[in-house]
Amino acid sequence: MVDSMVVCPEPPAAKAGQDIFAAGGNAIDAAVAVAFAQAVTNPLLCGLGGTGHLYYYEARTRRHVLLDFEGAIGSRPVPDSWRAGFGGRTETIGRYVVAGDPNQIGHQAVIVPGFVRGMWEAFRRFGSGRLSWRDILRPAQRLAEEGFEVFPYIAGFWRSTEERPAYPSLERKLRASPEAQRIFFRRDGRRYEEGDRFVQADLARTIARLAAAGGDDFYDGEIGRAIADDFEAHEGLLTRDDIRTFPVLEQQMARGAYRGHEVTSGANIIEMLQILEHFELRRLGHNSPEYVDLSARAQRAAFADYARLKGLELKAAVAVEDELTSPQRARYWAERIRRGDRIAVEGGTVLSGTTHLTCVDSGRNAVGINHSIGSIGGSGTVTPGLGFIYNNFLGHFNPLPGRSDSIEPHKRLAGVIATIVFRDGAPYIAVGSPGGSRLYSSIQQAIVNVVDFQMDMRTAVTAPRFHSEERQLIFMEPQFPERTAAALREMGNEVQRSAYMARVQAILVRSDTRLLEAGPDPRGGAGVGSWPPQEGGAGG
Repeated sequence: MVDSMVVCPEPPAAKAGQDIFAAGGNAIDAAVAVAFAQAVTNPLLCGLGGTGHLYYYEARTRRHVLLDFEGAIGSRPVPDSWRAGFGGRTETIGRYVVAGDPNQIGHQAVIVPGFVRGMWEAFRRFGSGRLSWRDILRPAQRLAEEGFEVFPYIAGFWRSTEERPAYPSLERKLRASPEAQRIFFRRDGRRYEEGDRFVQADLARTIARLAAAGGDDFYDGEIGRAIADDFEAHEGLLTRDDIRTFPVLEQQMARGAYRGHEVTSGANIIEMLQILEHFELRRLGHNSPEYVDLSARAQRAAFADYARLKGLELKAAVAVEDELTSPQRARYWAERIRRGDRIAVEGGTVLSGTTHLTCVDSGRNAVGINHSIGSIGGSGTVTPGLGFIYNNFLGHFNPLPGRSDSIEPHKRLAGVIATIVFRDGAPYIAVGSPGGSRLYSSIQQAIVNVVDFQMDMRTAVTAPRFHSEERQLIFMEPQFPERTAAALREMGNEVQRSAYMARVQAILVRSDTRLLEAGPDPRGGAGVGSWPPQEGGAGG
């Protein structure tokens, strides 16, 4: 019987978690090890230069902890040229356009990376004590030193050629930095492809240094000094003090309810579920035109509200979240939908530069970590000798003054929260996802698939999905039959086919048997690490 499990898109990282469980580690030990291994095996989407958050549920005390290590804006002012080159925003919750993309590429696009301090804080506060920090980082260090074969999921990102306003191509990002070009292209100048062996010697040395000196070295030790010197030399917005004093915050969890289950998650997901609770979804039929139309309207309603949170300070954001997750707000939207309101709203944007892991141990402690370096390839910036790409999250903030989301020193991003659904006070579904705005609708559908349609976890994350956040536009995966798309168009919707959805990573704890059920999304790398191992081993 499987006692402990981790699910993530990167099979080599899932194997790292399995090894930590085998050595006696708990959910936090395994999750931190997996997150560092993701930083090695998924370096175009996440890494030591990134930010994120960690949600931990401690079963013994029934305590919910949200560690916020989302990055903070640096103290130095943005150049006046950014205001002169300002070109507006790509979409309602998208990135800001500045001529030449200095807020997307290069040192000035970077906010303080919180990833390492977040992992260090989680390990020190909630680790099992049976494994050292060095033990936890050893799998990631080995993957960087010895290399790994580029697997299909990651190869797909290397092949990315998309370029649009505020989203420069991966090629342009990596070619702008000699260090990034040296590391992330082969010696013959070509991109890495599936089956190639990818070794990261500089990153291995950085991880070894962190393993020996502790996580704070990244901020006020040898590594921190190298980072600060590099940003000063390249007119970055980060100062030595910005890096040294960056804090991990413990934040309030948003909570709601769905069909008798308690849900801890982000306000957006809770609001979607609480709107849908007013309707008999099973009667409509799974993925029927009527079900998709109704769910899409609930999604658009939640996204319309979510736009209000963008750029708010913490206290103001908490007040808005309390409103959005209230039963009254769900009832308001449900009544509008019943009256026939199509809920046509301005929309958001598709982002893909993120990863996620979900972890449950034998004590039924649960962890979700969502971490990212921004859009694919982050800022494209690498400090010589350190081996990792920095984030480009400054592009989400407004370079014009006087707005709620203006660039201001020490302002932080609002994070995406991992989700746990509780049944009778115990974890039932632990779920999270990378995938920008589409992760919200994907997590919502995975939960509904289990709770309303009684699917097992793997089926629930595999089933065809749809997404709607703007106008009356519904994105549907190719697996939907054309008759469904035609019926939705007759209802007044615009329908587009899209192969890109989020990559849900879920674990279900069966309430009758206490067995763990893996839900690795086949849209990602489908990595599963379990202890004792399941047949086929980690990553199967």
